[in-house]
Amino acid sequence: EEVREILDNVILLVDVVANPDGRVLGTYENSLGFNLNRDFITQSQPETRAAVSVITKWNPMVCLDLHGFMEEGPMLIEPCTPPHNPNYEYDLYVKWALAEAEAMETELLEQTGNSAVIPFRDWSEGWDDWPPIFTPMYAMYHGAYGHTLETIHLDYRGVQEHYWAVWGALRFVAEHRREMVRDQIEIFRRGFLNLPPQPIPAEILSQTPFEQYNYLIDYPAAYVIPTKEPLQQNPYEATKLVNFLLYNDVRVEQASEAFRLDDVLYPKGTYIVWLDQPKRGLANTILWNGWDISYDPGLLMYDISGWSHPLLWGVTRGIMMDKMNVKTCVINKANMPKGSVEAGTARAYAYLPTCNEAIEATNALLARGVTLYRAKEGFVDAGRSFGVGTFIVPANQANAKSVANELASKYGLRVFALRAMPSDVSLMRKLHIAVLADEGVRFFLKEYGFDFDDFTVDDLNGERSLAGYDVFLHAGPVWWNLWDDLNSDGRAKLLAFFAAGGDYVGIGGSGADLNEEVGLLSVEYDTGSWADNGIIRVTYDADDSVAAQYPVDGYAFVYGPVWFTSIGGDVYVSATIQSEDFFVSGFWSGWMESGADGMPIVVHGANGGCVSTLMGFDPTFRAHPEHTFRILA
Repeated sequence: EEVREILDNVILLVDVVANPDGRVLGTYENSLGFNLNRDFITQSQPETRAAVSVITKWNPMVCLDLHGFMEEGPMLIEPCTPPHNPNYEYDLYVKWALAEAEAMETELLEQTGNSAVIPFRDWSEGWDDWPPIFTPMYAMYHGAYGHTLETIHLDYRGVQEHYWAVWGALRFVAEHRREMVRDQIEIFRRGFLNLPPQPIPAEILSQTPFEQYNYLIDYPAAYVIPTKEPLQQNPYEATKLVNFLLYNDVRVEQASEAFRLDDVLYPKGTYIVWLDQPKRGLANTILWNGWDISYDPGLLMYDISGWSHPLLWGVTRGIMMDKMNVKTCVINKANMPKGSVEAGTARAYAYLPTCNEAIEATNALLARGVTLYRAKEGFVDAGRSFGVGTFIVPANQANAKSVANELASKYGLRVFALRAMPSDVSLMRKLHIAVLADEGVRFFLKEYGFDFDDFTVDDLNGERSLAGYDVFLHAGPVWWNLWDDLNSDGRAKLLAFFAAGGDYVGIGGSGADLNEEVGLLSVEYDTGSWADNGIIRVTYDADDSVAAQYPVDGYAFVYGPVWFTSIGGDVYVSATIQSEDFFVSGFWSGWMESGADGMPIVVHGANGGCVSTLMGFDPTFRAHPEHTFRILA
């Protein structure tokens, strides 16, 4: 009878295994090393995009994400502890999520004798739903009452706990489906009619002895995304962002006429994301700057607390606070920018290192044996100024014109015809990179065509050689000192590599530690805690060889931030943390008293034949901050 009642009233979708790689390999991560349950606001992995396509198609009313394994205690069933993201209609969500969690708890206890913990009800902090990176939290933006379920048991008991908890949820949904659907529709209705968010009801707050915060947000009328320079710093990332919004079921429109906002004239064709739409919460969480929630030094956050696609993807966008009368039309796709090749006789062709497509194109050409140079200094050609780092294709090779056309047609780049070959240039070649780093670094190197091999600590301590490699690239958190994990053979191997002229790129606290242990760059540094994370304002030196042609005022992502308090006279600064209010969003306890403001955060220099670069922010964190991919390139 129960089965019939459920099947008569519930459409049940089962994703049998969300991580097929890990299912086969016996790992928490997929084969590329990604925790898929951290990828939902980035969607770098095909498994995540597959799940997103199902969620956006069905708008499920409930999302149950079945997990193992908690280290101790009873089974965990969400909803979560504070802080709660203000882009949710949390009052509607928690009304049903808490009741449904307690129904699952009751079924679990009756059938197995095991109890459950519900963080919203039972804990004060440490299991929040602030970032939209988790599967249920992402599904909540599509109207779902999302729950993560965690068991401690690695055997049949864990299966039984999940089985009966889900059964309790199905019974609850079958009984309350009408009221639950009505409130799910209300989530969309509030967005469509631009109604204000509502606080969590007092009767729900009274069910927990712990302080629960009401976060309410004032939504802007719209976000405005221009498509072309000079209004748009990166047309490629802007177009990618528009298509990302569309893929996530966010409505995007395009201006049918020019309009003026904050004394800026936006041309016809500018993208506009109106927030009077059903999924305004998702649109806003993708496009906002985020909030600084560091106000409570004792607050424990489960994972990251800051994200912003415009800031971390390098996209210029305007914010329309009050709705304007602009004629727009709905779109279903944004076309990538079209490249061009400047006409006229050319001694060389030039293209700029201002987008990730330029990096991908450069590696592809080098792999084919095309001769390329990189400008070591800025230069002027026919009255036009080109910055350091400009890529140059000499025209005295048989395929130069076809290469220029390929750069324009395949990669959408603007190619300039130079009247003369610049003098201060360096010949480029593919570098062979030894990598001991995280999945974000490896993803970037693989996606953009770098020649690299993964190394482990055991590889360095064992017989595997660094001979034939040009660069050792190491990234790691502030609490990991690689040098301490190396035996005498591993240490000698690295010392010999650097002494022979091998170069070094060190990212994060572990990267800076290794530099200090080996004695490469003369720097002193300080760090935040391992959990401090978020978006910071950065001043880039566009004339520096590493930060070549970056916008001067930019952003970066930190997780366990590192900054340099003292540098030697032979060390160059590529990027500096901006002074005063440098922290944009996230959770960095005590950032105002840290002393990081105005300090260098990316430096480089040479020690003998070894050229080293140290980065205190994370340029490739979980494959998300695409704006800083190029500085690693």
